[in-house]
Amino acid sequence: MQESLTAPVSRSAAGDEPLEQAPRRRDTRVSRWLRPGWPLFTALAILLGVYWGLNQLIGLRSAPIAAWKPFVWELSSVLVILALSPFIVRMERRFRLDARPLRRIVLAHAAAAIVFSAVHTTSMVILRKIVYALAGDSYDFGNVFVGWFYELQKDVITYLTILLIVFAVREFKERRSGELRAAQLAAELSDARLRHLTAQVDPHFLFNALNAISNRMREDVDAADRMISQLGDLLRAAYATDQQLLVPLHSELEWLRGYAAMMAERFRGQLSFELQVDPGLDAVKVPRLLLQPLVENAFRHGLAEGRGCLWVDVRRTGERLSCTISDDGVGLPDAPLGRGTGLSNVSRRLQLLFPHDHELTFADREPRGTVVTVTFPVSK
Repeated sequence: MQESLTAPVSRSAAGDEPLEQAPRRRDTRVSRWLRPGWPLFTALAILLGVYWGLNQLIGLRSAPIAAWKPFVWELSSVLVILALSPFIVRMERRFRLDARPLRRIVLAHAAAAIVFSAVHTTSMVILRKIVYALAGDSYDFGNVFVGWFYELQKDVITYLTILLIVFAVREFKERRSGELRAAQLAAELSDARLRHLTAQVDPHFLFNALNAISNRMREDVDAADRMISQLGDLLRAAYATDQQLLVPLHSELEWLRGYAAMMAERFRGQLSFELQVDPGLDAVKVPRLLLQPLVENAFRHGLAEGRGCLWVDVRRTGERLSCTISDDGVGLPDAPLGRGTGLSNVSRRLQLLFPHDHELTFADREPRGTVVTVTFPVSK
């Protein structure tokens, strides 16, 4: 059974108009005329009417005519056109120039142009007669048919000019809106990719950590128990920032220290980990879990035998942050370096976050080992 969501509405005494809706309709009509653009359009129309009136006065300077009359002629015409402009806007919205069939559109606007001219001419003449009467004079429009035809051919041009301007403005707005939507969708897609890649690190890390704990379990149950406790701390820290793409550097380094401590527990007394950071960088934002895959890669491949030293240096040079992970392990292989889940993840995230403005390099360390350097712009 369908449930009705319509609330009762009080009606007026006449019973034909909801009391709650009538004021809204009036407010809507009034707000259209009180939009910020209308005062500007009105001021421009008055200036245009004054300009045309001044030109009329100069052109009729040899004729015996009162100086105020040319201004009345032009201002009355311009102000009526301004008042009728919303009519043209509504016609363009209802009968768009790029719609089909074209014949229907042409006929609709042809009829609208005739109506526009009739209303414009009639209103303009009424305004002139009122102003002339207030000035103690009388306005003579002349032969009605000749005068109407004279105004019609000008009004058709005016109607078409306003119509094309409205069409051009609408097309510009729609195209601009489309570009903004496309940019927004691209940004959302990049954000979704980043979140997917960042989330991909967690299960990859968890699988490797559990594998390390499993190996340690056969050798030292107490050490494996401590590793499980450290893993729990790391997972809680990771969960606290799982919705963030960028995290403060101090948070990333604390996570890194916890991971290094767990790996040191895995190879007790055989691994050495050193972390050096320039002062004042705690608040700098870095990609979440960016360094951990690189450190993990060094532990698994560079220090595959479970012994050696690992150094992490974080330095700032100008507006760029440089992170160096080096070890004294086996060094780079002779074959081209293959990129597993961790390294590919880091590379793709850097490309999405800092397109064409980052570096990820691998080099041999003297006398032995590997150096990995990551450089990207500072983000606060």
